[in-house]
Amino acid sequence: TISGLRRRGFTPASIREFCKRIGVTKQENMIEFSSLESCIREDLNEHAPRAMAVLDPLKVVIENFDADKVETLTLANHPNKPEMGEREVPFTRELWIEREDFREEGNKKYKRLVLSREVRLRGAYVIKAERIEKDAQGNITTIFCTYDMDTLGKNPADGRKVKGVIHWVSADKALPAEIRLYDR
Repeated sequence: TISGLRRRGFTPASIREFCKRIGVTKQENMIEFSSLESCIREDLNEHAPRAMAVLDPLKVVIENFDADKVETLTLANHPNKPEMGEREVPFTRELWIEREDFREEGNKKYKRLVLSREVRLRGAYVIKAERIEKDAQGNITTIFCTYDMDTLGKNPADGRKVKGVIHWVSADKALPAEIRLYDR
């Protein structure tokens, strides 16, 4: 129902756009669910402010960042709409990243964090994974990294290319949130 769609986060504009796309017909037909998802994705991409969240956290420790230091970074609420304003994000020595954003070994197509390779933290610095710590079952518990302090808002001065960008949250300053993931 329409109220069920609204309860799941579908905006009125996305529902109207979906109705425009499928049109009116007397023929009975089946519409792919992906066309409805496309409408909400386009509407939210255009109008929703951005935030960072980590659902399956993996701890990152930046070893060359001061333990007591808290740096406040300013990030845009929307990458293409400066009129939506900015937000302040705390950057600390210990961060959380998504578990799927790290691999011990990666191929050339994998653009996230890999041991001995670099990646940019969204809106922040370039970090390099130096070593990892595992628990008794062999699961990775902590990634130890170093950061390049001259890369805030710019590319490395020596010309090296960093291909991936991952999102993160400060482990100390993160806020709990309720996230609802819907499936078909």
